[in-house]
Amino acid sequence: MTDTKHVILDLQIACEDQQGLPGEQDFQRWLDGTILSFQAESEVTIRLVDIEESHQLNHTYRNMDKPTNVLSFPFEAPPEIELPLLGI
Repeated sequence: MTDTKHVILDLQIACEDQQGLPGEQDFQRWLDGTILSFQAESEVTIRLVDIEESHQLNHTYRNMDKPTNVLSFPFEAPPEIELPLLGI
C-alpha cells in the first residue's frame, strides 16, 4: 500500500464577498497534487484578503501604497526545531 502524502492546509478567508472564490477542498486538492514528491507531511497557510487589507499589508511590509495580488512571508523555525521546509 502506498503511503499517501498530505498537506495540512490553514485556509483563512478574510473577505466579505466570497463569491467566485475556490473552496477549501479545491485548495487541498491543488496542494496535495503539487507536493506529492515531498518526503513528509507539510503545512501551508493561505490567506485570502480584500483590497483594503491587501493595500494595508503591502504598505506595511513593502512600503508600497497600493494593493497587491500576492504577498509571501518566510518562516524561520527556532534552531532547536528541525523541519524539512518546502523551497529549501
